[in-house]
Amino acid sequence: MDKTTDEYRSRRYPIHEDMRAQRVEWVLQRGGNWLLYAIVIVALLGGFSDGWLSETTKTNAQGSLTVEYQRFLRSESDEPFTLRIKGEPNQPATVRLSGDFMDKFVIQTLRPQPLITHASTHALLLTFPATPSGEHAVWLMTQPQTAGLLTSQITLDGTAPVTLKQWVYP
Repeated sequence: MDKTTDEYRSRRYPIHEDMRAQRVEWVLQRGGNWLLYAIVIVALLGGFSDGWLSETTKTNAQGSLTVEYQRFLRSESDEPFTLRIKGEPNQPATVRLSGDFMDKFVIQTLRPQPLITHASTHALLLTFPATPSGEHAVWLMTQPQTAGLLTSQITLDGTAPVTLKQWVYP
């Protein structure tokens, strides 16, 4: 009898071995290894926070407001947003933050400071001073306070809103 063939046979002596069950275990082990490799690759690409899969940019229909943000966040960790505003020259620009942005995020940093800030029940209005070009860049550092799917809207002076959908990991 061939030695390699005998290796894969079930036996009872010196210990009981069920080779069919052992082969199933080996297949499951290989599958588990591939699953772990896939999780590591997704994590490295940004599937759980900062990275290529997570970083994105959205612009409203008029092209006057662009938001740079992360699709995947971690609860209670600092997460950046960048707003690029192309408003009317020599006119103040007002940005409205609403939806889950006001209810489920804490704003840690806001640069530059707005001229006027007005908070309502589920919205925050930020008015920035007029500039000759009408362009502004606003940096926000936030902390999501809850896990799950969050939907926020950011609107510039009554134009179409930019709707952000973000998944927050616990």
